[in-house]
Amino acid sequence: MASAWTTNQRTVMSALCLLSGLFAIQSVQAQDEESEPLMIPQGWSSGAAYVSSKQNYRGLKSDSIAVPFIGYESERFYLRGLTAGWIAQRSRQQQFAVTFNAELFRFRPRENNDEQMQQLNRRNLSFTLGLQHRYATRHGSFTTHIKTDVTGRHTGQLATFRYAYPLNRPGQAWQLSPEIGINYFSQNYVDYYYGVSADESVRSGLAEYRPSSAINPVIGLSGYRYFTPRLSAVASYSLARNDSAISDSPMVRGRSTRALFFGLSYRF
Repeated sequence: MASAWTTNQRTVMSALCLLSGLFAIQSVQAQDEESEPLMIPQGWSSGAAYVSSKQNYRGLKSDSIAVPFIGYESERFYLRGLTAGWIAQRSRQQQFAVTFNAELFRFRPRENNDEQMQQLNRRNLSFTLGLQHRYATRHGSFTTHIKTDVTGRHTGQLATFRYAYPLNRPGQAWQLSPEIGINYFSQNYVDYYYGVSADESVRSGLAEYRPSSAINPVIGLSGYRYFTPRLSAVASYSLARNDSAISDSPMVRGRSTRALFFGLSYRF
């Protein structure tokens, strides 16, 4: 179980944050377009998510895991999986928030199956402070999230942009939304998680590697279903194409990463 958790940390983190975010979005989309300020149902919620992912580090295979999560919503504060936020502004169409995120992506050499990868330095998890903006229209929703490391692990930045188009009208008990977007990773971030130093190169036999920043295009499909006003399910599939700054690293195999998850949530 420990090994499975490690190989899925990045996807689990992303899935939990996206899962909770999707529950927030579905509350927004479910309201009438002419209503006054969009309000997400307040209170506590809990549930579980099943995550299946294909990793891109050498020596780590795709894996699956089930994880619990907990959420909380108030007028100004929220807890959504591994993301906490303070809502600075919210209206009928948009929301602006300051976020604090646990970024669980890390690399543990001792749990890798590749002998060369076992000689590399450990890469630790980090925490980020961010700004998130979500804008919803009848033509789809736009979400932008910019984050920076506050732990000093890599002092790097991450940014995501997503556009999602719902295939049916607001107010329905179900929704299906194709998505497209990009993920941006600064040079410090990519170097910390995918770079190979001169000392590591000598120990492992892998080529020394100093990458640049990376931009990964992403496509996906997400959906939700309300069974009752309190019980709902959400599912998502995403496929990202790795920038050459990542795929050219001797630590990486393949050009794409993909993730599939399903979550069930109950609001108290």
